[in-house]
Amino acid sequence: MNRNLISSYNTAMLKLATCIMVLFISLPAMAGIKAVWVEKDIKTDIASTDYGYVKYISIRDLAKFLEITNKADLRKGVGSLYLENGVLSYTLFSQYITVGDKSYNIHKNIILYNGDFFAPVEYLIPVIDKLMPDDLIYSVKDKSIGLFPALYNIVGLTAQQKINGLLIEVFITEELKYDVVKTNDNWVILTMYQGKIDTMMFKNKRPDKAIYDTKAYQFDNSAQLSIRLRPREFTFVSKLKSNPLRIQIMIKGEGFADTVLSYTPNSTAKMRNNLINVIVVDPGHGGEDNGAIGSSGFKEKEFNLALSKTLSNMLENEGFQVILTRDYDNFIALSDRTKIANEAGADMFISIHANASTNKKARGFLSFFLSDAKTDQARAAAALENASIQFETPESQKEYVSDLDFILLDMVQSEFLKESADLAALIEQNIQKATKIKSRGVDQAGFFVLNKAYMPAVLVEAAFISNKKDEKLLKSAKTRENIAKAITQSVVQFKKKYEAMK
Repeated sequence: MNRNLISSYNTAMLKLATCIMVLFISLPAMAGIKAVWVEKDIKTDIASTDYGYVKYISIRDLAKFLEITNKADLRKGVGSLYLENGVLSYTLFSQYITVGDKSYNIHKNIILYNGDFFAPVEYLIPVIDKLMPDDLIYSVKDKSIGLFPALYNIVGLTAQQKINGLLIEVFITEELKYDVVKTNDNWVILTMYQGKIDTMMFKNKRPDKAIYDTKAYQFDNSAQLSIRLRPREFTFVSKLKSNPLRIQIMIKGEGFADTVLSYTPNSTAKMRNNLINVIVVDPGHGGEDNGAIGSSGFKEKEFNLALSKTLSNMLENEGFQVILTRDYDNFIALSDRTKIANEAGADMFISIHANASTNKKARGFLSFFLSDAKTDQARAAAALENASIQFETPESQKEYVSDLDFILLDMVQSEFLKESADLAALIEQNIQKATKIKSRGVDQAGFFVLNKAYMPAVLVEAAFISNKKDEKLLKSAKTRENIAKAITQSVVQFKKKYEAMK
């Protein structure tokens, strides 16, 4: 084995051992949280401890109390709870747990203590409650857990625009027989037999602009959820899905899918007739993909997210609808980022990054659009950002061939080449005026993250995190605010220009 690799491995193991040793030393002795299962009249203590003023609970003991399977691998630092309505997975030193394709923030990291995984009880219990037919409640005041017969088994409603229509999901805690009917006045009525629903919780709920109104009714042996859609001709299909348990209703029809189903010149022209309202802001990297790292340890993924959130707020204040491809520290595949934009029917895609170079003297910002790389700096920047592919699964990596393939085959993006170049130029001009960061101009390159964006799309390299002076600027909240203002101004100018041309 390579000596450097052995050295890195040993260092990593030493750091892990040190973390665990510190954890064992700093935690107080284990205490117990009272737990009561009302229907079974079970009363027990669940091991708990205080860490950083937060009450932590033993995941192993909690699983035993709930009579569910807990598969934990201490060596790998991962585990899973097998609940009735889904599998909850957790990871050591992570504050995110997952259920199927959904992630939940429990605000504090999973820790290892006394040979077991511990989690912050106040934030873990509400997630587990979503996956159980009964109500699981943690009392902060009494520091106790109670499992009670559920008052309701219909617990949530979401709606989301997809490529082929509007996806409505109704979340339930136990499998229910149901039927769905459509009325002549655009209501979709979902009847769930043996369903129990909190009617006030669902009253006037509008999770998507395509939904005009929602009403809920409780009957003796069933519950009804009535959803009124905007006037359009539509059809629907429905199915029961698990992990988590939910009823899916897919609405299909013109006007219910805000994205392009497939590329045709006419569909692109139709998009150009729309107003510019929906902006997708893409904070580059995330999760295990740190991006570039500055000399002080400042990570590109942290800068990207901080700037993107500031930019999102400013754009919303200008009246735009903004979608972030990620709003916390998680990994998203490059291909999924533009997929989010396409499914949302976005009018613009802006990917936020910080540059890096082996030349520590290199400074300045760059604005890019998708095309064949013409310069060495463009090729280097594309190579740096495209390296995120290494964190993706083998299946998703199959989508990526070469920069040239993307440019030659992606006819849809070429339709927006001029608009993308114009947007990049506006951003370059305004950042130059608003900040002390040197401009390196507008360039073009084959960025995977811009590929297949069916809208004007740009990538902003705000500065060189590998340069100490630029890194200091990137860490400054004031600099991030000025960059965000400049990009916001550019979007407003772009909107005025292109809407006037329509």
